[in-house]
Amino acid sequence: PQGARVWIPDSVDVWRVAEITRGYKEGDTVLHLRLEDGSVRLELCSPTGPCCLPPLCNPDCLSGADDLVALSHLHEPAVLHS
Repeated sequence: PQGARVWIPDSVDVWRVAEITRGYKEGDTVLHLRLEDGSVRLELCSPTGPCCLPPLCNPDCLSGADDLVALSHLHEPAVLHS
């Protein structure tokens, strides 16, 4: 959904936080994102299949949680960030 914060793969930082800036609907071929530094990024989706939506960020209050069980979304970027 528009406004959701997600983790996107990055060649330097491994994972970066981005915000979805335009609503995504099934069949879209581009995911519109804004990185934390304000730059815009477009993720191209496979023309033959659906977009693989990136993992969601946990709420700020859970950032750096000591207990991974407390995380709302448990996946590689969330574990590495914590």
